[in-house]
Amino acid sequence: MTTYTAYFRTDAEYAIEQFVADTPEQALALAREFDISRLYLEAYDGGMLINEIAIQTADHDELAVWRDEDMHLRLAARDLLDALTDLVERDRAEAADSGFTDDEMSWLEDARRAIAKAKGGAP
Repeated sequence: MTTYTAYFRTDAEYAIEQFVADTPEQALALAREFDISRLYLEAYDGGMLINEIAIQTADHDELAVWRDEDMHLRLAARDLLDALTDLVERDRAEAADSGFTDDEMSWLEDARRAIAKAKGGAP
C-alpha cells in the first residue's frame, strides 16, 4: 500500500487529502467517494462543486485525474482558442509577406477581435 496525495480543485481554490491505496487509480476512486465537507476549503458552503481531482506525486506529476464535464469543456475551449490564435497570427504573417493590405484581411481582424473577446479583453 502507498500513500497518495489527492488535490481537490474548485474554480477558486484547492484542498489536499492523503489516501492509502495499491494504485493511483484506486486512490482516485477513494477520493471520488470522499465526503468533501471534510475538506478545508474556505469558501465551502455545502454547495461547492469540485471540478477536478488529481492524484499526484511529490513533484506534481499527475498519476490519475478526474474532471467534471465543465472542466473538460473549458480545457477544450482554451486549446481551441490557442489553436485559432496561432492560425490567425500565421495567416496574418503570410498575408503580410504576400503584400495584402489590411482591407483585404478584414476577416483576420474579425477573428482577432473574437479572440480578444473570448479571453476577456476589449474587442
